[in-house]
Amino acid sequence: MFKFLKWIFGLFSPYATSFEREVDRFFKNIKSTDSISNIRQELLNLMQENLIVVNIWMEKKYKGYTYLSKSVRREMYENSAKIVRLFLAHCGSFAPTDTDVKRMLDEKGLVFPNGGNEMIRYLLQIMMFLHPSEKYYHYIKTASFGKLLRDPEKTKLEGDCNQIVTLYAYLFSLKFPIDELKIKLLPEHVCLHFRGVDIEATNGTFQKYKDSEQILPVTEILSTNLLDIADFREELQVISARDFVKSAQLAYAISSLKPLVAKNLNSAYYNLGVAAMNSNDFETAIFYLSKTDDSGALKIAYRNGAVYYLKQNNFEKASYYAGLSGDSEIIKTVKKNELVYRYNQLAKKVSGVKTLADAKKYKSTYQEMLRFAQQMGDGNLASGVEETLRKI
Repeated sequence: MFKFLKWIFGLFSPYATSFEREVDRFFKNIKSTDSISNIRQELLNLMQENLIVVNIWMEKKYKGYTYLSKSVRREMYENSAKIVRLFLAHCGSFAPTDTDVKRMLDEKGLVFPNGGNEMIRYLLQIMMFLHPSEKYYHYIKTASFGKLLRDPEKTKLEGDCNQIVTLYAYLFSLKFPIDELKIKLLPEHVCLHFRGVDIEATNGTFQKYKDSEQILPVTEILSTNLLDIADFREELQVISARDFVKSAQLAYAISSLKPLVAKNLNSAYYNLGVAAMNSNDFETAIFYLSKTDDSGALKIAYRNGAVYYLKQNNFEKASYYAGLSGDSEIIKTVKKNELVYRYNQLAKKVSGVKTLADAKKYKSTYQEMLRFAQQMGDGNLASGVEETLRKI
C-alpha cells in the first residue's frame, strides 16, 4: 500500500527526482539579502551531489524552456548516466602521465600545478573525452542544457561555453571536491580554471589567458548560466514576473559580482513593478519600483494610481497617490473632480424639487452645494445656488 501511495504521489509531483525537490527548496529559500558566505557551502554540497540536476532544474525554473517536462528531464538524467559510463570507459583506455601533462602545459608556458597531479591528469582525461575532434562533443553558441545531455551513443553533444564548463565540473565532481575548480570570466566567455591553469572547455585545450581576468569560485557558473541569454532555437514559455525576479535575486545572492548582477536585479524589479502597474496593482508596483534606481518609473506609478482611482471615484486613494506623485496638476485634477462629484451627488438629491416648499426641506443640501461650487471656483454655479437659497 505504501509503495502504491508513493507511486501516486510521484505521478502528480512536479519533480522528476527527489533531489530536484531538494534543489528547488534550497532555491526558494534564498533571498537577495542573504550573505554569499552563508549559502555557498550548501550550494557547493548540492553541486557536489549532482551539478547536472542543479543546472537542469534552474533552466526549467528560470529560463522558461517548454521542452523541460518531467519525462524529458528524466531522459536527460539517463543520458548523463550514459555519458558517465562512456567517460569511465575512456578513462580506462587513456591514462595520461605527469610527463604528458607537463609537455602540454610547457607548450602554453604554463606551470604544472603544485600538489594537483592526480586532479590535472583527470582533467586531461575529461578534455580528451570531450575534445571536439572526438565523437562526443561539438561547440554551439548559446545552447540549452538539453542539447548537451543527449544520448551520446546516438547524437553528438552540443553546448556553449557555460554548458560545457558545467559538464566538465560535473565529471570532475565524480572523483574530486568540486570546489577545487574555479571559473575565469573573459569578455562574453567563461573557461575553467585550476591552480593557475586555464582550461578551454570548448576546444579541450590548456590556455594562458590574461591574469587580470576575474577568477571566481566554481559556484559562479550557476549565476553565469542564470544570466546567460536563452537559446533562440528553443521554444520559451512566458516566465512570470515574479519568477524573473526570483531568478535575478538568486543570481545576485550566489554571485560575488554584485555590481554586474545588480543591474539584472534592478531590471527584474522594474519589470515586476511595471507588470503590477499594468494590472492596476499599485501597491505591489510601488513596492518593487521603489527598489529600483528609476525614480521616474516610480512617479509614473504614483500618477497612474491617482488616475485609476480617480476613474473609480475613489477619491481617498486617488488623493493619496496624487500626493505621493508630487505632481501639482494631478493633485488639482483629483481635488476638482472630487468636488464636482460631490456637487453632482447633491444635485441628484434635489433634481426632483419642483416647489419652494419642497426646496426648503433641502436647505442644508443647497448650502453644501454652494460650498462645493465655491471651492470649485465656479461663479455661475455658485450664483445659481445662492439665488435658490435666497428664495427659500
